[in-house]
Amino acid sequence: MHSITAQFRTLTASRRSQWRAALRASFGGAVLFLVYEASKSAIFPGLTIWESHSITIGFGAVIAGAAAWATVRRQSDLLQTIAIEEARREGLELRQRALLESETRYRILVEKSPEAIAVHRGGQVLYVNSSAAHLVGAMDTAVLVGCRMAEFIHPDDRDRWYRRRVESHTGSFRLVRVDQTIREVEVVSADTEFGGARAVQTVFRDVTEQRSLEARLLHEAFHDSLTGLANRALFRDRLEHALALHRRDAGHQLAVLFLDLDNFKSINDRLGHEAGDRVLCTVASRLRHETRATDTVARFGGDEFAILLERLPTEQEVLSIVNRIRVALTEALEFDHRHFALSASIGVAIGTVADDVDSMLRNADVAMYEAKGAGKARHAVFEPVMYDAIVQRLRLEADLRAAVRAPETSGLSLVFQPIVDLASSEVRSLEALLRWTHPEHGMISPSVFIPIAEQTGAIVQLGRWVLERACEQMKIWRAQWWRAGLPMDEFPTLSVNISGRQLAERDFVYELQELVQRVNVPAELLVLEITETVIMQDTDRTLSSLSALKALGVHLAIDDFGTAYSSLSYLQRFPVDVLKIDRAFVEGMGLGTSDTALARTIVTLGRTLGLRTVAEGIETEAQRVALEEMGCHLGQGYLFAKPLAAHAVAELLLRRSASGAPPRTRSVG
Repeated sequence: MHSITAQFRTLTASRRSQWRAALRASFGGAVLFLVYEASKSAIFPGLTIWESHSITIGFGAVIAGAAAWATVRRQSDLLQTIAIEEARREGLELRQRALLESETRYRILVEKSPEAIAVHRGGQVLYVNSSAAHLVGAMDTAVLVGCRMAEFIHPDDRDRWYRRRVESHTGSFRLVRVDQTIREVEVVSADTEFGGARAVQTVFRDVTEQRSLEARLLHEAFHDSLTGLANRALFRDRLEHALALHRRDAGHQLAVLFLDLDNFKSINDRLGHEAGDRVLCTVASRLRHETRATDTVARFGGDEFAILLERLPTEQEVLSIVNRIRVALTEALEFDHRHFALSASIGVAIGTVADDVDSMLRNADVAMYEAKGAGKARHAVFEPVMYDAIVQRLRLEADLRAAVRAPETSGLSLVFQPIVDLASSEVRSLEALLRWTHPEHGMISPSVFIPIAEQTGAIVQLGRWVLERACEQMKIWRAQWWRAGLPMDEFPTLSVNISGRQLAERDFVYELQELVQRVNVPAELLVLEITETVIMQDTDRTLSSLSALKALGVHLAIDDFGTAYSSLSYLQRFPVDVLKIDRAFVEGMGLGTSDTALARTIVTLGRTLGLRTVAEGIETEAQRVALEEMGCHLGQGYLFAKPLAAHAVAELLLRRSASGAPPRTRSVG
């Protein structure tokens, strides 16, 4: 109502104007009345006063009615005009209010936007929101107004920034903050209006963390997480690229080295996986140090490493790097105040224009196995004949796996070599030895197939079969012994070789106990032979297993004693009964070599610790005499008997008993 009244007042005259209008109207009315009266008298001269007044009243009524109608019409038009103007004004107010609200919402959205927004014209900043100030590290948005946009773009990216204004509305740039740190941003620009003139609005999105994550994921996809070295995928990619270059320019040498750490498993077993990881990181560091920046060092997994050597002048330079690596790896490593040496078997494959990625890796791998088979801690350069050998070995490995699944039908068998009294040659014990007659290749040496069984893990199942067959055979011999009426307490013992993998099996002791109970042979007639290296690995667990075996009643012997240089403290800790002198120390007996002194030391050590000693590999009478003189009472070798089949052993035992030989005393164990 107030707005209508105000509008009405603006459309009507002031009070003074109203009075003037009223006077003019009165004057006009008087003049009109005089004209009316004069006209009436002239037109109607004979009218009476009553008639004259009647006409005047009628005329006045008409005039008043017309004036009233005109006044009402004018007021109606005026009110309609007021209503129209009011509607227009309210429409304008609504539009202005909506525009103001829209601008307010837009301003709030821009100000509160997490994206950095800047408005600029001609490269000069006109407006920035708080996110933009935060992005560049400014304390206030006002300090940025008037600055040049290019000031915040990395110098190396400014050319692209200027070209972006012409070529594209989007881009990716490095942004330099106030504190000179670098952030990576993606930008999107659009034309806009600001301050009544055209301008450009640019939205900056900080993608630094995203790019960092992408880079990290990319690095992890192609690098080993433990050592930071390249992984197999990246190595293959670089090798493929190097081979392509080598085909175009064969004037330089290209080589792949394949490294496998020797006895790394023993480090993990003795010191734990944390120590193993530290060893791998140390190896990675040493490999980086001994190679060039242009070479690629990779870890393929476990303790396997590969190195790609590119653009070397000669093959001799390749071997020079190999030798440097070997020397670097042999440097002693300390962990928890323990020092131990590293070594690696290294296979070398020299590239040719005919090679591809797979053949290079295969050749290096084959050469590495050749080096490891030759005694470890050495290298070998691939030759085609090696591949034939490895193929044969793989076939032999497959055949051995099949043989282990069906031992009786695949040529596996046991033979037994007597262990005799050196003075009387009487049999005191027997050692069970495994033999394999291959259906195609004939007799395979144990020195060939036993290491394969160890490496593949087949030795566990194979060893279980050997133990079972040996116990069953001992049961047969004992029955024959009893039927011959011989004293059961004089029956010889039976030695069986046990691998480290067997001993490490959690259920080994339980399985052995179940076996002797099922077959019904005395546990004290069994002598389990383990190598010296086995007792030096994971000593606590090994000691626990050997103690449990000792509790069953079996005897324990250390085979090939003297080859691994175990300390005296080990012999004092472990419940062993027998030391077997390795054949390497027996060969030089009686020839004036140092072997005699070493054998004498072992015999003396055994006597001091209350252990019996057995000499292996006796082949001459001079060796027997020398061993007997130094106090070794038991031995085995071709001088006495070759390994015999089970029926031949039975004949030997019964024949010697029937010939009136002196009573046997169980000496071994």
